[in-house]
Amino acid sequence: MWTGYALAADHPERVGRLAVADAIIPGLTPTPSVFSPAAVNQRLWHFGFNRLTDLNEELVRGRERLFFGYQFAKKAATSDAIPAYAVDVYVDAIVADPRGLRASFAYYRALDETIAQNEQRKKTRLTLPVLAIGGARYSGAMVAETMRLAADDVTGVVLDDCGHYMAEEQPARFTEILEDFLDR
Repeated sequence: MWTGYALAADHPERVGRLAVADAIIPGLTPTPSVFSPAAVNQRLWHFGFNRLTDLNEELVRGRERLFFGYQFAKKAATSDAIPAYAVDVYVDAIVADPRGLRASFAYYRALDETIAQNEQRKKTRLTLPVLAIGGARYSGAMVAETMRLAADDVTGVVLDDCGHYMAEEQPARFTEILEDFLDR
């Protein structure tokens, strides 16, 4: 969602339609309070942790399966929605290169710059059609609400019985929604 929004905003001539899925956009979505309710903290705690300068890598290295497995279990609609073999695909990709873990955290460490860039981007509204899909048991309608802060033509869809990982949790329905939007 972060990258798609940036591409559409920075290069509108290269993007005809934008589909985004279950996330917030730093610098566009209002920033939650550090003292958010526990339920919000359960979803967003990783932002602060992932931004640490080194401690996070020391704590996670060698325990990537535990760390990322926890993320998949807690953000999905149910703790077993993403099968272990699928989690292994993601974890194996990160540990395959010794720089993988650092790179996964670097995405979050760049948030200050990302926020500043998105605050500039939102000054020019997107005019292309946007599909904003949220999992009912994670971001839900917030995905469309976020995109309406930056775009004029937003179609919001909320997938029932789905968490953060829609492509993995409901691949057939997710694909059907995307195909319908992209075929128009």
